[in-house]
Amino acid sequence: QGGSDFSGSGNALNMDLYERIDIVRGANGLLGGTGDPSATVNLIRKRPGYEFGGSAYATYGSWDKRRLGADLNLPLSEDGRLRSRLVMTQEDANSFRDQQSERSRAALANVEFDLTDATTLGAGYQYEYYKIVGGGWGANIPIWYGDGSKTSLPRSTNVVPSWSFGEYTTRTAFGSLEHRFDNDWTLNVKASQSTTEALNHRGLAKVNSKGGGAFGGYWNQDGSGAILNGLHSSTDTTQQSAQVDVTGPFSLFGRTHQAMFGYNDSRTVAWSPQYRCNMVSDDRTSPSALGCQFRANNGFPITDWHNGVDSDYRINAYKTGLHSKTTTRLQGMYAATRLSITDPLSVILGARISDYSSTTLSTNGARSNQQQNGIVTPYLGAVYDLNDTYSLYASYTDIFSPQSEENASGNKLEPIRGQSYETGIKGEWFDGQVNAQAAYFLTRQENKAVTDGANLTPTGAQAYTTGTGVETEGIDLEVSGALTPNWNVYGGYTYLHFRRLNADGQSDPSHLFKASTTYRLSGALDRLTVGTGVTAQTSIRATSTPAGIPTNGVSRGPTDVTWAGYAIWSAMAKYDLTEDTAVTLNANNLFDKTYYTRYGFYAGAIYGDPRSLSLTLSTAF
Repeated sequence: QGGSDFSGSGNALNMDLYERIDIVRGANGLLGGTGDPSATVNLIRKRPGYEFGGSAYATYGSWDKRRLGADLNLPLSEDGRLRSRLVMTQEDANSFRDQQSERSRAALANVEFDLTDATTLGAGYQYEYYKIVGGGWGANIPIWYGDGSKTSLPRSTNVVPSWSFGEYTTRTAFGSLEHRFDNDWTLNVKASQSTTEALNHRGLAKVNSKGGGAFGGYWNQDGSGAILNGLHSSTDTTQQSAQVDVTGPFSLFGRTHQAMFGYNDSRTVAWSPQYRCNMVSDDRTSPSALGCQFRANNGFPITDWHNGVDSDYRINAYKTGLHSKTTTRLQGMYAATRLSITDPLSVILGARISDYSSTTLSTNGARSNQQQNGIVTPYLGAVYDLNDTYSLYASYTDIFSPQSEENASGNKLEPIRGQSYETGIKGEWFDGQVNAQAAYFLTRQENKAVTDGANLTPTGAQAYTTGTGVETEGIDLEVSGALTPNWNVYGGYTYLHFRRLNADGQSDPSHLFKASTTYRLSGALDRLTVGTGVTAQTSIRATSTPAGIPTNGVSRGPTDVTWAGYAIWSAMAKYDLTEDTAVTLNANNLFDKTYYTRYGFYAGAIYGDPRSLSLTLSTAF
């Protein structure tokens, strides 16, 4: 449950608990069964080490951001065979948006024990918490006023009541067993159980459905027109996961090859109580809304949005005693081998067989089931070493990717099916200190989720339906590494072309460029490291959907829009006070560029962060 929707545990994700991130670009249905054509992101938890040590930091930044973190590696036996890793972090921060603040907490306790020199047991517990107060959803500002003219609102604009919040807690218990055989084969067994509690009690002035295929709630420049939307929902989600892998070398025809066999299984159960709500003020009460969704047709008009939401507006929520339940299971077996055909040529062959099912029991007792068994996901790849510097590669895989989006009935959408092709060249210099690659990719996807007009799910989230499909191709260029021991560089460029597009319009730029560098000075300033970076993207031909530009305060359909491109610069400076203690200054959006991170959803937009500064004091021992 990595989603960041109203019920997803991704909301509470805290990176302090993780050692590193592994990214496999392109579709990876072989291992995970999810086969997303962009990439698979693998978060590696911090593990115990054999020696005592740790680190701590404190950060203070713009909008009163305060963050503390500590990481302790503690051997529990003299020889380190029993060892532990403890991590704790907390952050409190206000926001550049009016009324908004955030709080997060996280903790990790991870213990490992070497049963023998070849066998290691592991177990641990992880806690992640996040709460946003004054947070809306989908948009912070409208693109147009009610008369159809473009808005030009301050980035701080956030017309939400003070009681609007979302709160997310995820608790995870996990265990592992690793055994290293004498023949260099390795067995890995992993299991975990996560529970996520999500509670949303939100209000926001935004454009929304007013019924009959029309959309209202557009703001007027005189302060009228805005309508308080609202929702209340909660979801309890439990996910159980297990994975078994066996990897190692084998000999065939006088050459050494690699093989992998595995099985993984995940089961997710999500419970969502049904609520009834009333929107109330000092002098009126709305009719009871089953499902607790207030939109342009049943929300309260705001007296003057310049002054925020009327202070006497509230939402009262009551459980009906009914609930919906969705059970999702994904399991699969896979096998792969890397065959060393000749010294320069390796071929990778693999396949996965997946079973997927999703069963929803709605609040009215209706049961729906989506099931696909025996889905075969093949993988074929080849790598050819031209010389010690350059390698050519190519790969093909099918895509089978279950979707977390739900339709208006609360049922999960059909999984994405498709194909992904990639070919390119890679190179390395200075004994691997500098790496570069150039790649061409082509991806076809069917059943990809698109917004289902103004319809919502039973828990208040945007409803989706399957679109006509997406076909994209592109080029990806990247170089990274250390040009000298003191100088690190990174540069990347991606070109993306949509050969076929779903009904929601384009949401990615055709050109994306990223570059960054850090340099440690020498001589009298050898304690100082400075750096800078930029992320730039071209404009996007997007679609404002399902609501578009209004006429007399009402819209009846989508409108094509241009999502302006931008370049965001950053800078940093780090000074080593001692070998173990440093102070770091970071500046994000250095030139205070105004840009959008979302544009066109329900005729609204979300501003990106203005310029911000943060100062961090860190130490290690």
